[in-house]
Amino acid sequence: MKTLSLSIFICLVWSVKAATPAEPRLSDTVLIEDVTILSAHLGQPQYHMDVLIQNGRIDRILETGTNPPSDNRIDGSGKFLMPGLIDSHVHLAHNPMVNREDESVFDALDRAYRLQLPRSLLYHGFTTVIDLDYAPERNGWLPDSELVPDVYHCGRGVRFAGGYGPAFVPPQFVHRVFPNLVYEPKHKAFWPDGMDPELYTIEAAVDRVVRSGAICLKTYVETGFGGVFKWASPSAETLSALAMAAHENGLVFVVHANSAQAWQMSVDAGADVIAHGMWHWDGNRRRSELTDAALSAIQNAVAAGVAVQPTVQVVIGEKETLTGELLQDPRTLSLLPAGLSDYLQSAKGRWSQRALLELYEEHNPFADTKPETLIGASIDRALKSMQRFHRSGGVLLMGSDTPAQDGIGNLPGLNGYLEMLGWAKAGIPLDRIFWSVTLGNAKEFHIDDEVGSVEPGKQADLLLLNMNPLQNVSAYNDIVVVIVDGSVIKRGDLSAR
Repeated sequence: MKTLSLSIFICLVWSVKAATPAEPRLSDTVLIEDVTILSAHLGQPQYHMDVLIQNGRIDRILETGTNPPSDNRIDGSGKFLMPGLIDSHVHLAHNPMVNREDESVFDALDRAYRLQLPRSLLYHGFTTVIDLDYAPERNGWLPDSELVPDVYHCGRGVRFAGGYGPAFVPPQFVHRVFPNLVYEPKHKAFWPDGMDPELYTIEAAVDRVVRSGAICLKTYVETGFGGVFKWASPSAETLSALAMAAHENGLVFVVHANSAQAWQMSVDAGADVIAHGMWHWDGNRRRSELTDAALSAIQNAVAAGVAVQPTVQVVIGEKETLTGELLQDPRTLSLLPAGLSDYLQSAKGRWSQRALLELYEEHNPFADTKPETLIGASIDRALKSMQRFHRSGGVLLMGSDTPAQDGIGNLPGLNGYLEMLGWAKAGIPLDRIFWSVTLGNAKEFHIDDEVGSVEPGKQADLLLLNMNPLQNVSAYNDIVVVIVDGSVIKRGDLSAR
């Protein structure tokens, strides 16, 4: 879900040309000595191991002292080596912090944000990200960025005229902002004049995704954030046809859905992944008790084997946008260049807070209820639905939807770490969090032949930690070095400061 902010849709118009320069390596050969290996494919930790990296890949793993000598050694004694983290739900092209209308400062602050963006992801250990609405020619960072995570994507999302996203764009510009539309006769009233519907079939949409080099296809079942808006939504027949076409082309079928009704439609259509937790259902928006419809959708998703990205930080991020408290969090110092931090604390920089308040004032149906109370209920709903889904045997995947909205609420990198902290606080076992953010994501998106575990032949995307994340979730914020495609980077070198 994106926040109840109109500017999110405007931001989608803008993008930066993508580039994937080769990352610099300290050496073609790196030897990590006497380390404890943690990997979800192993039954237990492996102690006192040496890991040899050559040409960007894990070459061999042997007991300490049995590997060939190397000039480039890393002492791993007392430390833990694990796979790099995978965030399976990001939106790299969106700069949520700087208002484009602030022309006098936008270019400089936007450049500062985009230079730091890949480094912030790596700073928090995310060596692989999956962008769920991506075009090959656009990316979040600048062409001259050297240290970047690996990027997989779903191509451009499949959308519908009058639906989530297109509803906020003038009809004559819809096909430019959202080029991967599908025509449905029932939405004919929203279809832009002069556009030939025969060019916007399900087959054409899937073909655009395939030709973009995607590994997944994403579409949207969003009627309007629990009744706040009234948007067009795809039919059950269209969803099922998209699922079938995606699977025929070897694509993972991902559906944006955050309501009980949308979850059930996604399950019925054959979704592989639901790209959000559940925080909308019929009834009083101030109450968070799971309804029969919510419980049924959760149970049916579990039975169908549909994986879910809870994205609890999405709704928590709305609260952070209103309060601005995250700006005072010392952890943000490593992620925000000084000029951008100063801007966000200025009157101009609080534009997203004002926009969010205005939307709640316009659409809040309860005169005696503050926006914070409604957001709090959504947070409770998201947590309760995640807990119920997990306890029922559901498969959770770590996806942060970063940045989920305009403003300070969902900082790249940190947002993923906060999501994992939230899972742990909600009672999700640490071994499930570990699996979800590594091998679970890799397997679900069919990239486990490259990443997700510490095994010979895999890409050398690794983290060296001071603590064991299977014992303490805060270990994910105690990284010594990040290794990307064999490049060894001290964590401090990735800081914005």
